Amino acid sequence: MKIKGLDFIRVFAILLVLSYHFFPEVLPAGFLGVNILFVLSGFLISYHLIDEIHKTKRIDIKNFYFKRFIRIFPPVLLMLFLTTLFAISINKDYTVRYFDQFISAFSFNYNYFEILRGGSYESQFIRQLFMHTWSLAIEVHFYIIWPLILLLICKKNENNRAFKRKFSSNFMDICLILYLISYILTFILTLNKSINTGFVYFFDLTRMGSFVIGSLLASFIKRFSIKELPYNKITLICTGLIAILALTLSYDSKITYCVGFLLTDLISSIMIIVAYSNKNLYEDKIMKRFSDYTYGLYIFHWPSFVIVSSFVPDTKGLLLSILITILLVLFNYHIFEPIFNNKQVRPIIKDRNTKKINYEKYRVVFQISIILMIIVSFSLAHTISNASSDMVGLEKEILKESILQDIEKIKLDKSQVDIIEEENNGFSLDKNANGPTITLLGDSVILGNRELLQESINKLYVNAEGSRPLESGSDLMKQMKSEGNLGQIVIIALGTNAQVEPYESLKKIVETLPKGKRLILITCYDNRYDQPHRVSVAMKKIAKKYDFITLMEWEKEGIAHPEYYQGTDGVHFYGKQDAYQAYLKLLEKSINESLKNPAKGE
Repeated sequence: MKIKGLDFIRVFAILLVLSYHFFPEVLPAGFLGVNILFVLSGFLISYHLIDEIHKTKRIDIKNFYFKRFIRIFPPVLLMLFLTTLFAISINKDYTVRYFDQFISAFSFNYNYFEILRGGSYESQFIRQLFMHTWSLAIEVHFYIIWPLILLLICKKNENNRAFKRKFSSNFMDICLILYLISYILTFILTLNKSINTGFVYFFDLTRMGSFVIGSLLASFIKRFSIKELPYNKITLICTGLIAILALTLSYDSKITYCVGFLLTDLISSIMIIVAYSNKNLYEDKIMKRFSDYTYGLYIFHWPSFVIVSSFVPDTKGLLLSILITILLVLFNYHIFEPIFNNKQVRPIIKDRNTKKINYEKYRVVFQISIILMIIVSFSLAHTISNASSDMVGLEKEILKESILQDIEKIKLDKSQVDIIEEENNGFSLDKNANGPTITLLGDSVILGNRELLQESINKLYVNAEGSRPLESGSDLMKQMKSEGNLGQIVIIALGTNAQVEPYESLKKIVETLPKGKRLILITCYDNRYDQPHRVSVAMKKIAKKYDFITLMEWEKEGIAHPEYYQGTDGVHFYGKQDAYQAYLKLLEKSINESLKNPAKGE
């Protein structure tokens, strides 16, 4: 029996995901749509498996795996083949470790590829072409394991007279236990500061809960009768609640994982129950067709968007990628999938006069074509990977600048030793000659123009490091003070990697700043999130409280000049000479303003 109303849930979920990928600053937690799809998937798989168990007291595992394979694999194969063909002509930064990415997507293990490389779904120097297949990997892992668990429960109770009731009780108990394990594990890992957010996001066991609660729901409605519930009212409330969560939560927020996932799972379950209870619900044909396309939309939209936007930026690129995605979805659903599965092509508009294909005549041709697609995809992926660097250009630049910085740190330490020796020999040096000493503490954003800043500003020393969080600022200041290397003006260019409440981190920096020194705070620009940036807001707030703090409003400058970030990840402006010069000019102006203000304690 087809359950009406599930098409809407599927379409709603995929629209959340697409909106998140295309407009992350508008819908920062649109990835909750994946949770909805996981709950729905767990429900449907368990619903049909329980049906089979009730009828036969067994599961045809081979048939189950075969059906899942022919449903999942064809669009993935087509996507990998076409993406690899076009990957030849795109920027080599997109094809770093391409064969590893390809194999991970092909084998449905992309979530573990991201875990092993320490990846983050949002904080990437370059968009990964197959990043979206992480969720498909987790879904496939569930499909492999779940029927085996049901089969074990089935075998345990096969000789029980009250088989259905006993099976249902055991199954629901296991679902509850597994959901609690998944939720508790997610909660613990989220609160553990040493665990990367990406690990919680990509890990099978932290994501298992959504599938399990859907499975629990399937057993529940099989066992208990449910009266008809008001569909429109409850569905509207539920979609509204999830939309609010998608608008207010974010990838980096701990509340998302501790509360947001749980609420989304529960609300999705309510939507499914309501749909199930309405047996006579009107099923819109357009919604049904859109639902049929959702899997293809998910598979093709991301590589299309990444490749097209690398050539055609902004709105034009987005619109073109959407058009290409629609064409690929139509080709896949109506032509490629049916041919792969030895079925007749699906006409977009049903017509009895549609010419049918003689599959027996062309069977060998189709089979050879599919085998060739796989061989060509693997060969090209390996060739592309060999022709690409082992690091993204931005990563190389960061590594190079980090090494140069280490060399300069050694020179700085030696100069401090020389000063101490000369003072011990009776020479008195004026440390303020030719201006004050200046220390800039930054993250990867500052590494690109580090050399220009140090050459242009007298007595400036830049201490920058990739992925450095704002929270480390106070400890760095203490360390440099103990080494005698902390300048008379301290500049904080941190914040894009802030993990906790930024105002508290800034308060610690202010408290750590020694008396007699001045502080400059540089606001953060990051066009992946809402502006003003939360760290920038905190910087402005604390700067108003202390007269020894000067604010350099780089975020304001970046918003006024989007060309500084054209073709970048929206955070770094490496190689943008006009941005380098603007940054230098603003910094020089801020230093002059800082010198007009009193130092701390004056």
